[in-house]
This record gives sequence, C-alpha cells and structure tokens, in this order.
Amino acid sequence: MIFSLEVLQAKHGDCLILHYGDPDNPKLIVIDGGPGGVYRNHLKPRLLEIKNTLSPNDKLPISMIMVSHMDDDHVNGVLDLTNEVTTALEDQEEPDFDIENMWFNSFDDIIGNLEIPNLSSISASTQSIDITSLPSLFSNIDHHHSAVISSTSQGRQLRKDADFINAMVNFPFGDIANGKANLVRFDSSNPIINWNTDLKIEVVHPNEQRLKEMQEKWDKDLKKAKDNGDNSIIFASLGDRDKSPFNLASIVCLMELDGKTILLTGDSRDDDIISGLETAGKLDSQGKLHVDILKIPHHGSDKNVSRSFFEKITANHYIISGNGRHHNPDKATLVMLEEGTGIVNHDDFTIHMTNRRGKFDLEGKIDQFIVGKNANNRTFTVNFIDDSKNSILIDLLQSIDH
Repeated sequence: MIFSLEVLQAKHGDCLILHYGDPDNPKLIVIDGGPGGVYRNHLKPRLLEIKNTLSPNDKLPISMIMVSHMDDDHVNGVLDLTNEVTTALEDQEEPDFDIENMWFNSFDDIIGNLEIPNLSSISASTQSIDITSLPSLFSNIDHHHSAVISSTSQGRQLRKDADFINAMVNFPFGDIANGKANLVRFDSSNPIINWNTDLKIEVVHPNEQRLKEMQEKWDKDLKKAKDNGDNSIIFASLGDRDKSPFNLASIVCLMELDGKTILLTGDSRDDDIISGLETAGKLDSQGKLHVDILKIPHHGSDKNVSRSFFEKITANHYIISGNGRHHNPDKATLVMLEEGTGIVNHDDFTIHMTNRRGKFDLEGKIDQFIVGKNANNRTFTVNFIDDSKNSILIDLLQSIDH
C-alpha cells in the first residue's frame, strides 16, 4: 500500500499532496494550494508529472481537494486550479484534472449568512490589504479583520467552481442546522470516515457545538449592529480570540492507513488541536499521542504552539512550510519543539522544512537552532527541500514511483 505525504514549495503558505492506496491504482488528495504563484510554479507542474505517469491519455483524478481554511496563503492556488478546470469546461475542452470532492469551510457558511451588502459586493480578486482602502464599513479595520472579510469572496468563488465542475462539497457532512450549509467538523456520531475504503479520515476540529455558537453569536451581533447602527459590534465578534472564524474554520484531521498516521493541522492553535483530539478519544491515559507525520500549525508561528504541545503530540516527521515571511517559522517554535521532545526523551525524528533561506534572516535563525541542538547533543535531523527539486516526499509505506 501507498501512504506518502509530499510537501511542495509553497513560499509562506501550505501546499501538500497525499498519495495513498493500492500502488496499482494510487489516489491523490491535494491539501491547500499556497499563495499566488504556487499553483503555476509548483503544484501544476507536479500534478502534470503525475498525470503523465498515471493517466497520460485521460484526466488525472483527484479524489479530494481540502482547503484547511480560507486564508490567501492556503486557498489562492486552489482557486487557480479550479479556475483552470472551469475555463477548460466552458471552452468545451477536456481539463487535465478531474476533481471529485472538495472540503472547505467558507466564512459565509461558518456564520450561516452574510446580510451585509458591503460584504456581498467584494470581488473575488480583492486581497485583504485592499479592504482597508474601501469606504465606510471597512475603512478603519485591522489586518486580521480585513483578511477574514476578504475571504468571503474566495469561499464564494470556490463553491461556485465546485458546483460548475460537479465536485461534491463537504461530503459526507450534513447541515449543522436547518437552512445552514454543511460544514466539515468533528461528528461524534460518525467520527471515522472511510475514504475510498483504505484511507480513514477523522476530523477533530472544528467542533460542531462551537460552530453553532459562532452562528448564534454572529446573528445576535448582526441584529445588534443593525439596531444600534454600530458596525464595530460586528468586528468585535470577528476579533474575539476564542471565536475567531479562521480558528473555528481551520480543519484539523487525523489520517490513517495500515497503522500509519498523519495529523494535518492547518493554522489551528495548539489548545484547539489538543481539545479536539481529546474529545475524539485519540489521546492516551497520559493525554499524549504519537503520529508518524505532524504538520506544525501556522507555518511554525509561536502563537499557535507551546512546549506542552510538543510534549503531548510527538511524531517521526515534523513539517514546517514557511519562507520567513511574518517571521515564520519562529525561532521560539523551534526551541519549544526541541525542549518539548527533550522532556519526553524523543530524539528519533526529522524536521522537514520547505526553506533554509528566506525573509528576516531565516537562514541565520535556522543555523543558530542547529548549532544549539548539536551543542545539546540532540540527534534529530533537519531536512530541507533540495534547491533542484520541487518538494519533499515522505513515504510511510511503499515508495511511490510517480
């Protein structure tokens, strides 16, 4: 059996390909598409390379595209892909790829409605940095709020593309409330999804109850804003740390095949990840879990992890996708990883990073970390994408040949 995770060069974002199943009939899941340029320069060339091997005379089937959350550095490349497929179909041409399923939680769907004309008018090409230049409602909001708002158009376009190409959206999840959209979330009544028979997927975050609370809070704040004529109420709802739409929406899932496991975390916070795993019954009696691959959340930001997280969740392979932008990965995250694994005497692992050089002296930061871990007699290794290659491939079972 095949169970391999390919980590593509995604600049400051995420872009992964999961290869799984029978080696005579391998299947693919694309997880995130990175920011602008990643699809054209990295994801598309790799998918075409796979196509030329597996289905040279037909469309390459993609079992699922999963967008961990609606942030530009995760969804932009996916929109480039779906736009290319829809354009080919509109021109009555055969696209290169056949997208069968899509998982994503859009901002519109999380809150359950929009009902603000200004939001509905935002074009799909609008970036978060542009929102603050718009008049009235958006003129005085911060970057976090503008990123959330600008994602409405991306989510709307993604659903439109999915409908056009007949890709199933968020199957097998149902509505969480009457008249609300189906959202990807932890479902205690059906926690394990048998995907294409062999692959088991268990979504551990977001939580259905918290999503319902978010929708109820949005409806309440929206009504209050309308009654009082004060839109700051809406942005207070968006900005609350515990109810942040991005954190609530970010899909965290545990994937398993033939006893091997991969924990995908999107940009979630460590407390949400631990809570989700605990609720799903994945932690042992000591509150710990070991997986084969752990994608470190939010490109290694120290705001999303803690030393305790790395004590509780250990792995054979850690993945960090980032190029130094926004200072990610943070030096503090690397130190927390070393300290947390050291406390539990875990040293037999590899940290895979997409970039050794990048913004804000990324190379110097990594070199200092490596010198420090060697001085502490730590024997784990640090691996980077080779400059001549497009990705890092981690084979957990049989090696892939495509």
